[in-house]
Amino acid sequence: MKRARESQALRPPAFGYHGAASGARATELYCEAVALEGLATRHGTPLYVYSAAMIRTRVNAFVHAFQSIPHTLCYSVKANSTLAILRLVAGEGAGFDVVSGGELQRVLRVSRKATSKPKVVYSGVGKTAAEMELALRSGILLFNIESASELSLLSATATRLKKRAAVAVRINPDVSAKTHPYISTGLHQHKFGVPIPEARTLYAQAAKQPYLTVAGVSVHIGSQITDVGSFQSALERVADLVRALREQGHDIHYIDAGGGLGISYEGAQESFEKQIAAYARAVLAPLRGLKLHLLLEPGRSIVGPAGVLLTRVLYRKTNNRKRFLIVDAAMNDLLRPSLYGAYHEIVPVSRESRQTEITDVVGPICETGDFFARDRKLPLVSEGDLLAILDVGAYGTVLGSNYNTRGRAAEVLVDGAKARVIRRRESLQDQMRMEKF
Repeated sequence: MKRARESQALRPPAFGYHGAASGARATELYCEAVALEGLATRHGTPLYVYSAAMIRTRVNAFVHAFQSIPHTLCYSVKANSTLAILRLVAGEGAGFDVVSGGELQRVLRVSRKATSKPKVVYSGVGKTAAEMELALRSGILLFNIESASELSLLSATATRLKKRAAVAVRINPDVSAKTHPYISTGLHQHKFGVPIPEARTLYAQAAKQPYLTVAGVSVHIGSQITDVGSFQSALERVADLVRALREQGHDIHYIDAGGGLGISYEGAQESFEKQIAAYARAVLAPLRGLKLHLLLEPGRSIVGPAGVLLTRVLYRKTNNRKRFLIVDAAMNDLLRPSLYGAYHEIVPVSRESRQTEITDVVGPICETGDFFARDRKLPLVSEGDLLAILDVGAYGTVLGSNYNTRGRAAEVLVDGAKARVIRRRESLQDQMRMEKF
């Protein structure tokens, strides 16, 4: 789903304009077979809407692209942790990458198979003893270790519980992801991973611990990466380390290649099949001959384009020559534009006017940073009209907050001609339930 001028199929088959007579200009925006105008009328705005078909298609595109090597797809829960989305992904055979005990609890809620047939990897720099205990008792597949102190705590926790833990060390390969600095993680100035020389020492230490099993090597260099050469550079360094570790007697049979594959937030959308094929070639080229099991942690590339945020125009406003559309969604609903200066396409749900204007799209929160677009050329819309903010399936609702005592938006999952609420709109009572005065 991209620019309005792309007409009949913004992101086929999930989103597109329909509803006009044959040969005429299609005007109403749909998700699969469901009109978005009807969803907004029924459930209110702001409203997140997801396409189940697109999520399934993207999961299976990964599976197909990597079919030449034993692999497990571990969906990155932090991208979108809504339970119905996790269940949908699990239904397609995927496992999970978690970075907190809370995320693991969500996975356990929707898919016991994720740990009965271990498909969960636990990443993150700040695992607590309680979180480690939960993961050990749950029987996850792999811990990605990020420091010597973490290795020591995991060993102590596993020994206390008499539970064996399979470990990989997350290396910091000092490779630029060529992405926004807030979501780049593979350089030495970042908090993630350990330098390769230090990693060798950690493997030697782990091998001596009675309840730790050295099992793999992990790497993750960042998010929203569109240059697949960065992945290849990182995996070349990982492959060299695997060979060296095997020579030292370590049984390395997993490589966790992380995630980070980007999506297009503006302009023409490259075929996902072509994009994933290029990504697979970049990842697999350095691994030839290693005979291992590959772990992948996609998140944004699976759910990002599968979501839109519906918002209604409250007011039109002009300050001198500056134009504003004030909408009912805000930075508490979608933080990415305020946090990263991120770009999201915005299109009218009912495409009637052929006139355009240059305007800012802003929310009602008392912050100048509460915006979705600045100086954007958009079709002319009126107060009360609906807009759709595109590509919000990842890092949308998960970054939501109650700033200005605003409730979190409802979420709807569309599957063909069916639509169901998968998270109800948060009420004021929900927000205040935990408070005392």
